[in-house]
Amino acid sequence: MVRPQACLEGMNDEQRTAVETIDGPLLILAGAGSGKTRVLTRRVAYMLAKGVPAWQILAVTFTNKAAGEMRARVRELSGPDADRVLVSTFHSACVRFLRQDIESIGYKRNFTIYDSDDQSRLLKNLAKEANLDIKAYPISKLRSGIDQAKVRMQDAATFAASRQSSPGDPLPKIYRGYEEHLKVANAVDFNDLLNLTVKMLQEHPDIRERYQDRFRYVMVDEYQDTNRAQYLLVKLLAGEHRNLAVVGDDDQSIYAFRGADIRNILDFERDFPEVKTVRLERNYRSTQNILKAAHGVVSNNRGRMDKELWTDIGSGDQLQMIIAQDDMEEANRVLREIQKLRGEGRRCADFAIIYRTNAASRPFEQALVRARIPHVLVGARKFYERREIRDMLAYLKLVLNPTDNMAFLRVINVPARGLGAKAIRDIQDIANSEGIPYLAAAQRWGAGKGRGRKGAKEFCGLIDKAREQVLTLLPGELVGFVAEESGYAPRLRTEETPEAQGRLENIQELVRAVDEDAVSSEDLHPIDRLQAFIDRASLTGQDSDLPDDIVDEGQVTLLTAHLAKGLEYPVVFCVGMVEGGFPHHRSREREEDLEEERRLVYVAFTRAMERLYLTRSRRRLVFGRGFQPAEPSRFLDEIPDEVLGGDKAPERPAWARAFSNPPSSGFSTSQFSGSASRSPSRPTPAERPADLRTFAPEDPAEFQPGTRVMHPTFGLGAILKVDGINQNLKLQIRFDRHGTKSLYVRFAKLEVVLP
Repeated sequence: MVRPQACLEGMNDEQRTAVETIDGPLLILAGAGSGKTRVLTRRVAYMLAKGVPAWQILAVTFTNKAAGEMRARVRELSGPDADRVLVSTFHSACVRFLRQDIESIGYKRNFTIYDSDDQSRLLKNLAKEANLDIKAYPISKLRSGIDQAKVRMQDAATFAASRQSSPGDPLPKIYRGYEEHLKVANAVDFNDLLNLTVKMLQEHPDIRERYQDRFRYVMVDEYQDTNRAQYLLVKLLAGEHRNLAVVGDDDQSIYAFRGADIRNILDFERDFPEVKTVRLERNYRSTQNILKAAHGVVSNNRGRMDKELWTDIGSGDQLQMIIAQDDMEEANRVLREIQKLRGEGRRCADFAIIYRTNAASRPFEQALVRARIPHVLVGARKFYERREIRDMLAYLKLVLNPTDNMAFLRVINVPARGLGAKAIRDIQDIANSEGIPYLAAAQRWGAGKGRGRKGAKEFCGLIDKAREQVLTLLPGELVGFVAEESGYAPRLRTEETPEAQGRLENIQELVRAVDEDAVSSEDLHPIDRLQAFIDRASLTGQDSDLPDDIVDEGQVTLLTAHLAKGLEYPVVFCVGMVEGGFPHHRSREREEDLEEERRLVYVAFTRAMERLYLTRSRRRLVFGRGFQPAEPSRFLDEIPDEVLGGDKAPERPAWARAFSNPPSSGFSTSQFSGSASRSPSRPTPAERPADLRTFAPEDPAEFQPGTRVMHPTFGLGAILKVDGINQNLKLQIRFDRHGTKSLYVRFAKLEVVLP
């Protein structure tokens, strides 16, 4: 057994105070890089050394990895006695409690735990029984709705009573059926583990008192990430003896989308008035300039506790600002800086590229691939390996090559068109017996009568329409056309989940990638240009044959700011520092959302140990609108001037603010024959009358039948017909020189002509 004094060796004054404070409520505000994990493990070892029985200590954290590391480090200090300390995740602890006492609330001890796949299968059955249209109400949306209700601790009855929805909303009924099935099956889901434990402790004082007596000392890591159920659980367990120590940092509360409630840590001193608060403000990771920049941003939040990190490492280098013309130049400049620093002795493993969303990884991933620099995407598939990107590329492959049977099989029923396994087999049988491609066989099969044939017919019609558009639409517009006409993008929009939103953003990023590639290969015929892009996309990521001496140096890490929490790197590039990036475009309206974005920036900055680069572009390709000016992130203005060096951004003149996509090209409307006899066609912008006055409308209501519009390729025209709403708005336009065309507003880059 380690001596108590040995547990305090090498600790600063604040850390020692946190370790030595055993009795009563304790709030440890542990800033980034302040040695939080060391304090936690030393505190458990100190309690054991002071004679606290191991079985009376409960230490709760959020991940199995963190729990395992804590157990191992405490055992190193305290020996086998540490094995009797319960170090666990919230969910694991609740399973332990429920296995022992769940019968008190009407379940059997041998209950089954449903994972997300089990949930989805159950919801599919319930939707089928209710004759629910899963196109309008996708299973993922139903599951997300139920999960969100349970995070708020709403059962089916409470949810139905509080639901503010349109008539006919099926979710309350589905939720009720879901709960009834779980009860009959003696099953619980992950949210139930927390909620039922709280229910059990609230309704049965004898059980609550038994656990309070068992766990007289409770510690909670990452307290800023707790949701309501976890908050109540902790209060119930520590309610009698009040020996509760919580460790966290309100400045790193970045999981509101998972139900985390920052008020839990901000209100801790109110919940426990006798609390002792210890601030760990000495940082052992970053230079002072990095800490000043991070504090400069996060200190603008109103909802935070007063603290400021400091270090004795020294001021270090200034943060370097990189301002590029667009995101491809931004990625190339990051690449050049990595190559320069590697020449000075840095390893690939020293570098991290941190961005706001996964979709932002593409240009940086491509730059690293071209330079044959090993890299890893944390928590996400490589851009061109993501499902939605593979789906869109499969559509494009089939448009260019109708005999591509593998592309056909990938997308024939994506999104679902009512074509089951038997229908696919029937199509394959026709193709095999007659020696024709699957697409041609599907067209023949779809001409008949029977279930699923309408879906096959519509699919073949879509491919035919897309083939006709290859010569008339810009490359990015073609991707948008396929995404909308196939129903792929509309289906994702109906799901209203973070995953679906991320997939939509990835499709938007693909549009940008195609447009950027088109600019660099404009000498090619449009068909060849699209084929060249698909070829490059298919080859991206084939870097497994890198020389061993490079692989041994490790890999550059690419990851989102959310996934960067808890990690550290000598050199960090925080990229995409523009409005719509940091902060995210969905988080710029409500003050609480903006405050979480500041905390996310704080997390990203404080991953850097020695050097921090901030990068942004002057313009971005906006989905359906071409190049648009990119406003610098408002958070850059909150960084103290003295810590920021590198590129400086002069005031932009009016002409630069109005800068948009270079003129796009138009092509012959002749039918796509697929033959090899194709002559190159250089892009030609539409002729624009000198006295023409136009504006780019923000309100879709500006597009009405009869309105005159200007398209960058097709020139002047008049709207004949308007279909759809909002993002699905589709116009039929008769152009003066190019005939009648159907275009989606979000892709067409239209301007309204002033009278």
